[in-house]
Amino acid sequence: MEKCEDIVVVGGGVAGLATALALHRVGLRSLVLERADCLRTAGAAFMMWPNAWKALDALGVSDSLRPFYSQLDGIRGSSICTGVCKNVPLKSGGKGDSSMKLESRCIERMALLEALAKELPVGSIRFNSKIVSLHRDTISPFTTLELADGRSLTAKIVIGCDGVYSVIARWMGLPPPKTTGRIAIRGMVTYTEDHHFEKLMLQVWGKGVKAGFITCTDKKVYWFVTRRSHPQDAEICGDAERVMHAALEMVRDFPEPIAELIKSSPVETINMADLKVRWVWPWEWGRGVEKGKGSVTIVGDALHPMMPDLAQGACMALEDAVHLSRCLEQVIKSVNMADWGKAQAEKIETCFNKYLQERRWRVSGIVSVAFVMGFVQEGSSRLERFVRDWIFFPLFSMRYLLYFVHS
Repeated sequence: MEKCEDIVVVGGGVAGLATALALHRVGLRSLVLERADCLRTAGAAFMMWPNAWKALDALGVSDSLRPFYSQLDGIRGSSICTGVCKNVPLKSGGKGDSSMKLESRCIERMALLEALAKELPVGSIRFNSKIVSLHRDTISPFTTLELADGRSLTAKIVIGCDGVYSVIARWMGLPPPKTTGRIAIRGMVTYTEDHHFEKLMLQVWGKGVKAGFITCTDKKVYWFVTRRSHPQDAEICGDAERVMHAALEMVRDFPEPIAELIKSSPVETINMADLKVRWVWPWEWGRGVEKGKGSVTIVGDALHPMMPDLAQGACMALEDAVHLSRCLEQVIKSVNMADWGKAQAEKIETCFNKYLQERRWRVSGIVSVAFVMGFVQEGSSRLERFVRDWIFFPLFSMRYLLYFVHS
């Protein structure tokens, strides 16, 4: 048994590093336990909307990222089935332009992780530390974490940032994540010369498939393809070459440069994911999500796996981290961490309950809208495509997109 830690953050992804840094910014030191032997690169890139930049400003890392990534001018969507096009400007065009100015950039995953990790005190991250279980005696104010290598560790406060299949979320009693019946294939292209693409998020909707790309820098482009799941998907997941061929087959009727981007991608940047969701309705949070688990809580995908259709996964994790740190900062001043006991643990539990209650409506709203958007965008029947192209997008999706990313 190692010494007791004040705050342990489980998971060294975006949510975990952002949470640790947010705590550091308010004067609270934490230990991050990461299962891998280094920062993980899977995922290629993230879309960073205005709400994410507000969080990155609060974390003090935005200035180390902004100069290197292109600000997008807009979103362009089109249907190859009906020819319908939709353009949404993201930057004001000048005097008299009523469009909102929405700072939007596509950031490489590794660049974001490195920017967060660089600001943490030395020794804050412990690699090769996979959590397999945790337990807490009913009369003890401490939580014990069991590691895969046989070690154990006790903590006063535990924050689970361990992703969709979170050990912490399972221990807290949340329902397991469920498949949405959709898959996403994503990758990154790096050109030796400038690519000359417009600074846009481009989306194209086909029969049961959505594909597109986002310019990250003058030389880097992030692309994505999503569709409903097929039984054979499980056979190719993890084989980058077969995943690439599957992606090319999915976009065979799509206009260039989508296929060219896929062909030009190094296989190590390509990944395929079965998209998951965890349905916990806002009114259910008070009956199970936040009750009876003491000084333990969860952040990011551990709490709310996100569909990619609003591009809010990393953004919401950053929001969670900043919000939680501010809640904890207010309470920790009245807690004597050196003399930790049941009374102190109960104060932290109340703080965590407040954090979850304050996040529930925003989180549930974004998860629900992203789920609906994904289902509608990948419509395959004639009726589904009619609803998507002529009703849903003109009247609904873009308005909600602008509302959520600007909040």
